Amino acid sequence: MEKVNIEDKEIFSLLTSKQIAEISEIAVIQDFEEDQIIYIPKDTARDLYILLEGEVLLSIPSKRDFSFDNFSLEIERITHHGEMFGTNLLFGLNKYMTCAKVKRSSKIMIIHAERFLRIIRENRSEFTIMSYLAKVYFQRYINTMKEFEECIDPIGDSKSL
Repeated sequence: MEKVNIEDKEIFSLLTSKQIAEISEIAVIQDFEEDQIIYIPKDTARDLYILLEGEVLLSIPSKRDFSFDNFSLEIERITHHGEMFGTNLLFGLNKYMTCAKVKRSSKIMIIHAERFLRIIRENRSEFTIMSYLAKVYFQRYINTMKEFEECIDPIGDSKSL
């Protein structure tokens, strides 16, 4: 896996150059093929992921079957360069809550979550980063509610969120 410079990713614009250098040391890039599963809900949340190119689908599968072949609720399509996903450990959750599946061949930056947390805590940037991630998760919540609304009322007769 190749090393990567992370300065141009949105979340890292909130950090100092020292923090960026430290995180760059632990960040790696990995290529993923179409239809490859990155993680599922029962997997231990160890890493953070940042999309560099391609497309990743986040969804909540049926409780009985974690595959994408049966019912699942799409939460978000990660399509923009620099979008972060798989941040569960940053919120104190030891397991991923969604499935992440590659929709188009992708290049993804992977950062070990515990090391990332240690770096931002040592440099007192945790509040800034967590505020940014709260905005990301709030938008995903809104997207999920809209998707759920469409499942319930595909014609669009109900009030919009």
